[in-house]
Amino acid sequence: MAINHVTSTPVKNDEEDEQSSFDFDSHQWDSSWSIEEEEMDTDTSEEEAQDEEQRNTKFADKFIVCESQLLSLFAVCPQCSEETQRKVKHQQGTFIKVEQICSACGFEREWQNQPKMHKYMPLCNLMLSGAIHFSGCMPTQALRMLGLLGVQCISVRTFFRHQQLYTIPTIIGTWKNKQAQILNQLKAKEGGLILAGDCRSDSPGHCAKFGTYTVIEERINKVLDLQLVQSSEVPNSNWCELEGLKRTINLLSKEKISVSTLVTDRNRQVAKWVREKLCPEGTKHFFDIWNVSKGLKKALDAASKEQHCEDLALWKAAVINHLYWTAASTPDGNPEVLEAKWTSLVNHVQDIHTHKSPWFPVCAHPPLEGETREKQWLEPGSLVSIKLESMAMRPMFVKDVRQLSPSHQTYSLEAFHALILHFAPKHTGFSFLGMYSRLLLAALHFNHNSNREVLRSDEYAFDLMEHLHRTYSSTPE
Repeated sequence: MAINHVTSTPVKNDEEDEQSSFDFDSHQWDSSWSIEEEEMDTDTSEEEAQDEEQRNTKFADKFIVCESQLLSLFAVCPQCSEETQRKVKHQQGTFIKVEQICSACGFEREWQNQPKMHKYMPLCNLMLSGAIHFSGCMPTQALRMLGLLGVQCISVRTFFRHQQLYTIPTIIGTWKNKQAQILNQLKAKEGGLILAGDCRSDSPGHCAKFGTYTVIEERINKVLDLQLVQSSEVPNSNWCELEGLKRTINLLSKEKISVSTLVTDRNRQVAKWVREKLCPEGTKHFFDIWNVSKGLKKALDAASKEQHCEDLALWKAAVINHLYWTAASTPDGNPEVLEAKWTSLVNHVQDIHTHKSPWFPVCAHPPLEGETREKQWLEPGSLVSIKLESMAMRPMFVKDVRQLSPSHQTYSLEAFHALILHFAPKHTGFSFLGMYSRLLLAALHFNHNSNREVLRSDEYAFDLMEHLHRTYSSTPE
């Protein structure tokens, strides 16, 4: 497997202090790999016994045991019942080997608390690295907590070695398999894809190191693709969004899947590229209402604080509601109707309910008189009405209203971006593959729980642990 878009060199940072470059083409991560593909010198029956022991260890409960209590189990010789000499002969992370010697009868034995993979790697050491990574924890914090408790565990350096060689390939392999299943599911559906797309920066401001472009298929509410773009690959971080969208469209083109509807924010670079490249192929491009209303709400807040414009604060909620109604009441997304309904607002606030546009000649509400009135009408020609008209009738804003999405929005993407903060918080720096793997973890978590009604689970993480154990428990390093 190759990650074609990884073209930048990961930068060393505090959180990941080891080189993260990895040759995925030569590494065996695929679940279809079998032990027969490798030349193994160990006897087959011995391998089967070791695999069974490792499976039992993986699924067995683990307990924290104090060293003194553990050694007390070896205090008596099982042959002559005399007191024996016992000590921890070897300790490696979570692994310990206890040696017991009886000076009376000469009985000797060694006991270890877990099996080893490939005869040298303790199984629970790798499982601990997988549990930390797959759950989205920060390794330094998790291992520091265990160290304060006095639990013998792996070092941070060992974690990053496991991450580079085992857990990252496991995550990427699992994502590729899950993504292929989603693509096959969508190919069986009629019509093109209905996508919501947006970009997330790894840090606030205009100096982000990474930009993550995500698309969600609205009909199944699952993350379809996720592209991580490093700012050094584009002119500046503001270009990450367009580059991420291009890579996603290229992926869908290779799979011969068309896009019928694309819902995004009002990014001008994206809008221009979609208008020139995708719209001629039949793609309809809409803007998310929340992103459009957010800018309008800020403008209304600022204007309502000006002198003689205080009445705008009373109309702010109604203006925003009218914007949502404009899109929701136009299911076919006809731009002429959208514009006519929106511009009718200027007349409506002045108690004028007939309009010049043939697309929307009369307001749709019943007569508003007496108790049905909640606020005073604006006086025609007043400063506040002129201010509202100047904001509502701006050519660029009216042009955006013509592209309001009537049904599908990007709220699922906002929820996904909030979920990413658990796996890749913005206050922590990551290498390219470190960030990419954590974004994929967030996508796997989101897809697993996206259509669940109430209960949320981390079953995806247990699936990854099983994949990690199955893939590497018998694979030579």
